Amino acid sequence: MTLRTVVASLLVLSAALAGSPAVAGATPQVPVTTTRIHLKDVFPEVDAAAAEVDLGPSPPAGGSRVITRADMVAALDAKQIPAPASLPDAVRVVRSARHVGAAELSAIVRSALDDKPLGHGVTLAAVRADRTVDVADGWTRVDVDVPRAPKRAGTFTTAAIASFFVGNDVIARIPVRVDLSVSAEGATYDTIRGATVMLVVRRSTVEVRAPGFAAADGDVGDVIPVQLRPSGRTIRARLSSKDEAVALEDGQ
Repeated sequence: MTLRTVVASLLVLSAALAGSPAVAGATPQVPVTTTRIHLKDVFPEVDAAAAEVDLGPSPPAGGSRVITRADMVAALDAKQIPAPASLPDAVRVVRSARHVGAAELSAIVRSALDDKPLGHGVTLAAVRADRTVDVADGWTRVDVDVPRAPKRAGTFTTAAIASFFVGNDVIARIPVRVDLSVSAEGATYDTIRGATVMLVVRRSTVEVRAPGFAAADGDVGDVIPVQLRPSGRTIRARLSSKDEAVALEDGQ
């Protein structure tokens, strides 16, 4: 095959590709900030009856997913809704991402922990976010889980987990180091093993109280075993104060 023949063949192939639908027009892109994709996201002209038809999960932060006409028609058919003739051949859905810097992440964690109890005598001393993270945009709230501080006075460094939510769906979980300050008061339990505890048993409108003692150390809110006197029977109960515990139904 001569050079002239090769060049001619390439020119013919190039012209053919240029005229194909895949090259002639790029697939339109649609950014979303929700955890699910609905027909109205990819085809805004749709009527109200079909607007909320679910097309599946959104891609991860910064990622994309192609929704084809066949996907749309199948979702509409499942709801017994006629497919509009003007549906696009394909739409690329892109999940919007947001860069959250260390300073902003620290502020988010602090704000989420403002009204959250960390334990008796335990306070937040510092947040040590040290990097930028990418989070899917559109979160509506952030909740931070902090491990329980040890019963030891001083500063305790641990990894908290910041969970970013859209409604009730978690879209990201980011570990962040935090410093907790434990006071001398926080280093002791509210109720120590052997302390007298009044056990409260509630069943419907009936309430019974019986004396007992704590069979383990615990703080208010903890579930501990309470041993009754004089029977010696042990019941799991939640401390409602340092000297009172409410029995759990069926031990739960």
